[in-house]
Amino acid sequence: MPYVNLSWTVKASAEEKRKLMDDITDIISTTTETDKARIYVFIREYDKENASQPDCPVVQIDWVDLPNRTPEAKKEVAGKIQEKLVEFEGVNKERLLILYDEFPRHNTKIGL
Repeated sequence: MPYVNLSWTVKASAEEKRKLMDDITDIISTTTETDKARIYVFIREYDKENASQPDCPVVQIDWVDLPNRTPEAKKEVAGKIQEKLVEFEGVNKERLLILYDEFPRHNTKIGL
C-alpha cells in the first residue's frame, strides 16, 4: 500500500499530472512488485509564496515494510521519481526531497 504525496509549486496541466501519477505508480510497481491497484498517488500544489523552498518538491512515500522494499529498491524508486520531476520547469534536482515512512504490516489495512 504505497501512499505517495507530492507537494510542489509547479503549475502543470491535468494531463501532465495524470501522466506523472501514472509514471510514479509504474516506477513503484515495477521496482517493488506491488500491484498498481494498491498504489495511491496525490499531488498537492502550492503557490510559490506559500512554500519556503518553492523550487524543491517534496515526495513523501508511506508504505508497509515488506521484504521487497529494500534500501536498494528505495534508492532506485527515488532516482527514477527524481528523473521524472526534473523534467518540469522550476524543479531544483539538487534540493528535491524524497522521504520514506514505513509501517509494520499489523498497522495497516486496505478494504473491509
